[in-house]
Amino acid sequence: MGQSEEMTAALTNEDSYAEYRLECINKVLSAAEKHGVDWKGQDLLDLGCYDDAISQGYLNAGAGTVTGIDIDEPAVRRSQQKYVDPRLSFHVSGKERFPLEDSSIDTIFSYNVFEHVQHPEQILSECFRVLRPGGKLLIGTWGWYHPFAPHLWSTMPVPWAHILFSERTMLRTCRRVYESDWYVPNMHDFDKDGNRIPTKFTHEEIPADYLNKHLIRDFDRVFRNSAFKYQIHPQRFSSRWAKWTTPLLSVPLIKEFFTAYIWVVLERPIIKGARKRIPSRELATV
Repeated sequence: MGQSEEMTAALTNEDSYAEYRLECINKVLSAAEKHGVDWKGQDLLDLGCYDDAISQGYLNAGAGTVTGIDIDEPAVRRSQQKYVDPRLSFHVSGKERFPLEDSSIDTIFSYNVFEHVQHPEQILSECFRVLRPGGKLLIGTWGWYHPFAPHLWSTMPVPWAHILFSERTMLRTCRRVYESDWYVPNMHDFDKDGNRIPTKFTHEEIPADYLNKHLIRDFDRVFRNSAFKYQIHPQRFSSRWAKWTTPLLSVPLIKEFFTAYIWVVLERPIIKGARKRIPSRELATV
C-alpha cells in the first residue's frame, strides 16, 4: 500500500532508479505546460538535481541550457564527470547562496525538493535573485499531513502513521522491521561500497534538516511572505476511489490530509517600465 510495484522495482538498483527518475520528467513537464511555465529554449535551473537524470531530460525536452545544483557534492561530482555537453552544467550549492549570477536564469524547476528544505525562505530569496524579471519557478512538493510524508514507506507502509503514532514509536518500529530476517532491502539500504547499512533508523525523531515537516499552509505562508507572485495548485489522489475528495482540497485543515501533491508556480514580477530581457540565443531571430 505504501510502496507501489513501480517504486519497488525502481529501488532495486541504480539503473532502474535512474530510469524511474527519468520518467518523472513527464510529470514535471506536464505540470509546467498545464500551469503556463515555459522551458523550451530557456536557461533552466534544476534546483536539487541530485543524480542528474532529470536535468538531462529537461535538455532533451527542449530547454536551451540546463544548470543543475545540489548540496550533495558526491552526486554533483559524478554528474560533472558524466557529461561534457556545454549546454548542461552541474554545481555544488550551499544552503544560503546559489553559485549563479543575478538574473541569469529564465525558469526554475524544483521537484520533490522543498519538503527537504529546512529554511525555504532563504531558498526562495535566492531563486528570486537568480531569476530574470518575468521568470518563473515551478515547485512540486507535498505537505506534512500527506499519508506517507515521513518517507518511511519501505519499512512503514501505513498511511498517516505519523499522525497516529509518535515519531519515536514509528522509528523504533522501522528499526525492528529493518533488522528483521524477512525485510527485503532496497538500493538505499547499502553504502557506496555495496555493504548493507547496519543501523539505518538511529534517531528518536525525524531530523528537521532532512524533512522540514511543513504543512501546505506553512508553505503558503512562506510563499505569501516572499517577493514572488504565486499560485498553489493542489492535486487529489489519482485513484478513482479518491474522486470524492476533490471538494475537500479547498477546505482548510481537511485539505492537508487529502492533498496528494501540490504544484506551485511563482513568478518574479517585471518592474513597470522595465523591458524583459531577450535570451541571447533568440537575438539572431529578432
